[in-house]
Amino acid sequence: MKKSFDIIVVGLGANGSSALYHLSKLNKRVLGIDRFTPPHEFGSSHGESRIIRQAYHENPIYVPFIKQAYDVWYEMERISGEKLLLKTGGLMLGEENSYVVSGARLSAETHGIDYEYLDYNELLKRFPAFKPHKKTVGILEHEAGILFPEKCIKTFLYQAQKNGACIVNNEMVLAISFADDRVTITTAGGVYTAEKVIISTGAWMSTLLPDLKLPLTVERQVLHWFKNTSGHLQQKILAKKFPVYIWEYLPGQLFYGFPDIGSGVKIARHHQGEQIKPDELTQQVSGDEIKQMKYIVDTYLNMEVVYDRSAVCMYTNTPDEDFIIDYHPEFKNVILASPCSGHGFKFSSITGKLLCDMATDGYFGLDISPFSLKRFTNLSAAKTSFC
Repeated sequence: MKKSFDIIVVGLGANGSSALYHLSKLNKRVLGIDRFTPPHEFGSSHGESRIIRQAYHENPIYVPFIKQAYDVWYEMERISGEKLLLKTGGLMLGEENSYVVSGARLSAETHGIDYEYLDYNELLKRFPAFKPHKKTVGILEHEAGILFPEKCIKTFLYQAQKNGACIVNNEMVLAISFADDRVTITTAGGVYTAEKVIISTGAWMSTLLPDLKLPLTVERQVLHWFKNTSGHLQQKILAKKFPVYIWEYLPGQLFYGFPDIGSGVKIARHHQGEQIKPDELTQQVSGDEIKQMKYIVDTYLNMEVVYDRSAVCMYTNTPDEDFIIDYHPEFKNVILASPCSGHGFKFSSITGKLLCDMATDGYFGLDISPFSLKRFTNLSAAKTSFC
């Protein structure tokens, strides 16, 4: 028997769970489908913590989105009574003209974000747990902090169900059939139809939509936790005194980290993982990977540490590392949201609202044209002409 809804959300990770919540507040019959039981460790939205920040070094175009995202995160905290966002401040580190430092400064000055510029001496004074070299400077913004991804997703889904949304877990989508006025989704457990569908399946986007030939790559991302054994520094690395940070330690090479929020200091390299297929993701981490991360910790953090544990998630990347938020090029009742290219979780609160607006002809309030599918043709053409 076919089960009919107004709107179906396929994929209930960061963006999908948020979209389901926002849709659930409307007078609509909505369904969320996931091949696992979110939150889970098989995708991109696990690992205890995610950075949220406003002085966005990637591009100033993201700042209006993140400012609205903060509002929705705070709204979710009020509605649910859950603590989803912990403000710690955020430090962007590198040499004066590095991508991270110059980009963060540009976004801050373009959008009037309050920040402090810290030179080498000020960094040593304010944050003795860091071990910068003499050319290192920092951009410190005070609104940055930590989101708790598993709790965020649980909260979106709980509130969505409370509002009447249906959720089907542990059902893999086997086929999706599109028509101008109807979408039919066949899973391992049933057949579901809707007038519209939001597809937010992250690393599985290309698998579900092979005809679009999306230029996506899936990257393995390893997260590490280390326990500090330097007793005199422990109070300096707690969330009240130690910010989240992103450090461009070599040109184009970044690592990022978090204060100790009870399970040690978490640290990871950014965009330096191997390409994989999403169904090949495992949580197994090699000794060499741990050793490489321990070297970075010993080189750039002024503390003695012992390895505690690791986790593995995925980045799903576009060629320009910007998002996809758009309608299917042939079917306007099919909406695509993903991938996030390793920096999207913080936006998911507002991305879900945008997807809801797109599915219900609501008012966007933000310019989503930079995230259009059409740009991939332009990228390809630009590369061809350049060659």
